[in-house]
Amino acid sequence: MSALNRWFHKVHDIPRTGIKQHREASPELCAEIAKELEVPGCHELIADYRIRNAGRGRFELSGWVSASFTRTCVVSLEPIEETVREPLDCAFVPSDQLPASQADEEEALSVEDLEPISHDKIEAGRIIYETIAASIDPYPRAPDATLDTPLEPGVDDAESPHPFAALARLKASDADPS
Repeated sequence: MSALNRWFHKVHDIPRTGIKQHREASPELCAEIAKELEVPGCHELIADYRIRNAGRGRFELSGWVSASFTRTCVVSLEPIEETVREPLDCAFVPSDQLPASQADEEEALSVEDLEPISHDKIEAGRIIYETIAASIDPYPRAPDATLDTPLEPGVDDAESPHPFAALARLKASDADPS
């Protein structure tokens, strides 16, 4: 469960003209998000979005989310900073309006992201959390980080190992009939 699940809107509280929302995560909420994402730190999370009542029980959410994190470089293990900024764009529909079959789902999802309205709530926080979780780099690397791999003993620099070096040696030994 995401700490951002507290960011929701009751369907009955959204006026026909829709709502605009600006949300900033508190330091405590940022700490919870960092823990959930298993990153050293989340310094800021800001979401600006609008929920528009599209009629027939359908609501459209659009806007932006931005967040800044401290990450650990996968090469040097040094802390690095990462910032993400991603669009938010999906529609919430009553569960009975979701596609019933795989074919219907593929057709519907090729057009837009459909999310269920559960317990008469628009779960904006869940969408925001999923967006940032999918946007952070799975292998963060500092721009100047290099991985120095030592050569195998007895291999000179000209014969530097490459992914197919062992295969090339095997092929060469099969071709030599001596």
